[in-house]
Amino acid sequence: MADGKGGNAAKDKQAASDAKKKAEAERKAADAAEKKAKLEAKKLDDQKRAAEQASKEKSAAEKDLEKAKKAREKAEAELNEIKTSAKESSARIAELKKAKTTADRQLKIEESARKKAESDLSRNKKASGSSSKQLENLERQLESSKSRAEDAKKAHSDAKRQLEKEKAASDKNKKKIEELSKENRALQEDHKKGEGERKKAEAELASESKKGEAEKAKIQSLSESTKELKRKIASLAKLVKETKADTEDQAKMLRDFENRLKEETEAKAAAEKRLEQATKAKESALARSKDAKEKTKKAEREHQSSVKPRQDAEKRASTADKAREQAEKELTRIKGLLDKAEQAAKRGAIDRKEAEKRQKEAEKKRDDALKARDDSMSATEKAQDSLSSARAKAKEAEDKLKKATADMNAAKVKAEQAKKRADEAVAKTQASVDAAKSSAEKAKKAAADEKAAKAQLSDEEKRAADAEKNAQKSEEERKKSLKRFEELVKSREEIQKKSTAGQKKRIELEKKAADKQKLTQDTNRRTEEESKKKSHAQKELQSEAAKHKKAKEDLKAETEAWKTAEKNLGEITSKRRKAQAEQNAAKKARARTEKEYQDAKQSRIEAENLAKQEERDLKEAQRRADAEAKARDDFEKEIEEEENRRKQAKAKKKMLSKKKASAEEMARIEAAKREEAKERIRKKAEKRRKKKEEDRQRKQLEKAQRQEEDEAIRMEVMMRLNDLKAQESSMDKEDYILARVKIKSATVDFETIGESDGRKDDLQQIDGIDGGLEKRLNTLGISTLEQLSKMDDDISDDINDAIEYMPGRIRRQLWGEQARILLER
Repeated sequence: MADGKGGNAAKDKQAASDAKKKAEAERKAADAAEKKAKLEAKKLDDQKRAAEQASKEKSAAEKDLEKAKKAREKAEAELNEIKTSAKESSARIAELKKAKTTADRQLKIEESARKKAESDLSRNKKASGSSSKQLENLERQLESSKSRAEDAKKAHSDAKRQLEKEKAASDKNKKKIEELSKENRALQEDHKKGEGERKKAEAELASESKKGEAEKAKIQSLSESTKELKRKIASLAKLVKETKADTEDQAKMLRDFENRLKEETEAKAAAEKRLEQATKAKESALARSKDAKEKTKKAEREHQSSVKPRQDAEKRASTADKAREQAEKELTRIKGLLDKAEQAAKRGAIDRKEAEKRQKEAEKKRDDALKARDDSMSATEKAQDSLSSARAKAKEAEDKLKKATADMNAAKVKAEQAKKRADEAVAKTQASVDAAKSSAEKAKKAAADEKAAKAQLSDEEKRAADAEKNAQKSEEERKKSLKRFEELVKSREEIQKKSTAGQKKRIELEKKAADKQKLTQDTNRRTEEESKKKSHAQKELQSEAAKHKKAKEDLKAETEAWKTAEKNLGEITSKRRKAQAEQNAAKKARARTEKEYQDAKQSRIEAENLAKQEERDLKEAQRRADAEAKARDDFEKEIEEEENRRKQAKAKKKMLSKKKASAEEMARIEAAKREEAKERIRKKAEKRRKKKEEDRQRKQLEKAQRQEEDEAIRMEVMMRLNDLKAQESSMDKEDYILARVKIKSATVDFETIGESDGRKDDLQQIDGIDGGLEKRLNTLGISTLEQLSKMDDDISDDINDAIEYMPGRIRRQLWGEQARILLER
């Protein structure tokens, strides 16, 4: 045991010397971190300004993108309306064709009927009285036809005015589309700029994250060494505490054994006195009667009951003497070890204090550096958040651009189809217009014929008057005329019947012709609108083609910028590799422990990963260069036209290279701040670990105290039960059980379930409790349902054991749940 303690002291000494060396190294590292922190602070300011400028540009681009999106949605809605109107116009043209053919047939029938009526009218000149009524009807019909023709002319003029309005609206829409196309081109350019900046920021972020991982590994190794030292110190302190606790336990056990020995000695003396009394009683009992014999038997029983506990007490006293002697030997040995351990601990404490003092100075410097690095990390996280949001929005814009291109192609196909349908509709409309013109000419001719018929009617009226005069002069002629009149009346009635039927048909046909004429006018108007929309779609298609061309040119310019950025990245990578080589050399000179060897190994792995990343970037650059060469061959003619734009791209490239240099400076500042933040995090973790260890030790101490108290209570209960057992023969069985229950009440946690305070409930309401169990519970100190309702599983087992009930029966019968239910009622 002494050798083990001496070995621990030597280890502590070695750990203290190692801690001194590490504290000096940490101080140097903290000085270097302070310098880096200053540089990183400058870079952070530049990066913040650049981030603010980028956020402003991004917000402006988002607004422009929203405007373009709304305009495109509006144009798509208008295109859908054009499609639906084109379909309706084609359907109406087909209906007008059918209506025109039926109208032509009905006009022919009407023409033949009119001619037949005129011939009948000439044959029935003498029956002019009845014919005049028919002519009046025809005049009324002609007037209605004229009014309908005038209405058709008015509708035609209204359609022309509506057509002019639609033309003006179409011109406005064209202008809007041109403006939106310009905005779309500008948005695409802004999007490409933001994409280039995003890629550069991602590359810088990846390089800084790799550096941060390497520094994190270093911090982890230092924290592990510090933890190991503190763990050894804690184990030494724990060993001292355990030794003291064992010594106290041994002393306490010795006192307990001495007390028990004293009690057993007194019990033995009392037993000897009883034995003398029993012997005297036995001698006197031989001379007495049966009553004396019974008393003798009783005395013998008492003697036997006192002998057994005395023998047990003697055995316990002998074992206690042996244990006391062993404890004294162990105590002397432990005291010697403790003295040696205390001397070694004092020497280690002095060395540790000096090392901790140096370490505190280094930790202060690291804390300052960590604080600056925390600020840098927060700024970096903000920039990453804004960058991620910008990426998402850029991706969304790309998706929308792809969707718009697909919609444009679909619109192109649909526009060609609409063009074909519009050409067909124009041809059909022209045929309908020609048919309408011929119908109008026929209507004019019919009107002229009706005028001639009216003139003839007036002549016939005059002649009829002359005929009446002649009829009055000649009776024979009257008779003849009467006969002819009767014949004419019959024929007139037949003609009137035919005329009324033809009139009805003519009215229906006129209504249908008017409706179809309106449909024809609507079709013409919609056909013109469709043709205008078609031309508008063609213009949009041309503008989209121009945009596509512009996007290709921008892609070319961005590719050139990317190539220069790759070149700069290669130079920076070579410089960084040189710096890493110098850093590795410094580490090898300073690294002598296993932890520092692991750090060097980690840095080598990171360098290999960086080399692999560089190879992947080179392959990607070659692939992109091949793609660019192919694109350059495809667009040689366009390159000649875009010479001025390339000059602008070169100027932009210079500006981006400057921004990249400032971003690298900011990245170095960010790295220093990350180092500071990691150190601060390590300290916080160490504090939390210390606090956790203290809490654990405190809980262990409390647990040990509780265990000691429980053990003391258990020992006391056992002793009292042993004392009670000596009186078992002189007590009633039920009283003996209740007395045991009373003694075991010390094992029940009344702090949790509470005291009864004189209250008493009917515990037999609970299923499983009878009168005997209720009596035991009352003896134990439990007389209320509230106390039973607060039992948990551990307390239930303690009560189960105290009342000497079947093991686990209280939990199985759910006394606590039943008590809670009864209380809720």
